[in-house]
Amino acid sequence: MEKKGPFTVKELKALPPGTQFWGKYLIIGKNQRKTKDGREIIDLRIADSSGEIYSVVWDSCSIHGELETGLVIGLLGDIGIYNQRLQVIAKRIKILDEDQRQYLRMPLTDMEQLVKEFDQILNSIADPNMKELLQRVFNPEIRARFFQAPAAKKIHHNYYGGLLEHSLSVAGLCNKAADSYPGINRDLLLTGALLHDIGKLVEYEMDVAPRYTPEGRLLGHIVLGNEMVAARINEMKNEGIEFPLELEWMIKHMLVSHHGSLEYGSPVLPLFTEAYILYAMDNLDARVFVFKNKIEEGDGDEEYFSKYDSFYGQHFFTFRLA
Repeated sequence: MEKKGPFTVKELKALPPGTQFWGKYLIIGKNQRKTKDGREIIDLRIADSSGEIYSVVWDSCSIHGELETGLVIGLLGDIGIYNQRLQVIAKRIKILDEDQRQYLRMPLTDMEQLVKEFDQILNSIADPNMKELLQRVFNPEIRARFFQAPAAKKIHHNYYGGLLEHSLSVAGLCNKAADSYPGINRDLLLTGALLHDIGKLVEYEMDVAPRYTPEGRLLGHIVLGNEMVAARINEMKNEGIEFPLELEWMIKHMLVSHHGSLEYGSPVLPLFTEAYILYAMDNLDARVFVFKNKIEEGDGDEEYFSKYDSFYGQHFFTFRLA
């Protein structure tokens, strides 16, 4: 192999085990431990804008500087396999004085365009009660946080702007569903799409990677989101603004049922059409994201299939038609 580097994380995943390379990456996770025989070892999660990968740093690795989460490093290493998982075996590491932002994964669509699409959807809501609620929920402070937040810790859209990107995708799918099925309340469906994951603003905090807050771990985004929306509705009522009781029930129900089943964290099942469509479109967008990423990674030992994924309990067929 002529090229030694720099390699992106995405390129690393296509290299055969034993290949030596170098590249520049952001440390997004660190765990220091000892092996059974007493050797010091550091497990790192390293990333760039193309993805992330695990790296193991043995005590024989030459390190220039102190390894900490959030630092950019230059790394010389080998590609290896451990427990059927691709990993980097670090040989030399040097701390670099570089802006971490260029190594963070972001939505493929420009953020300004995503914000424009968000405002178009919000402004399309004709029902005055739902429009007022959305404007109160998405006040300037919440808008700023919402546009930067991740949609998950690991599974899907787990990066800056991921929550906005996911919510817009769900709203777009819901819009198409409303075109296909007469009698659907489009305003209700789009309101649910924009609000369904609002609790993730409290569930996660974002540094260089998403991590749970204490509230997020204890309560989860479904409970937290319902509380946020309930607070805004109560605020309206306290100001003498009438908010229909049945509409309040329906919006709250869409938030708490959008995972579709008790098994996946919803305390109730979707009980009306718009609630079911929201659940289905939310699940569709998350699953398609996973399939696309698994296929793009192409890290399997077989020609047509990814490695077995224990989380999803399956292999992924990676061949794509031209």
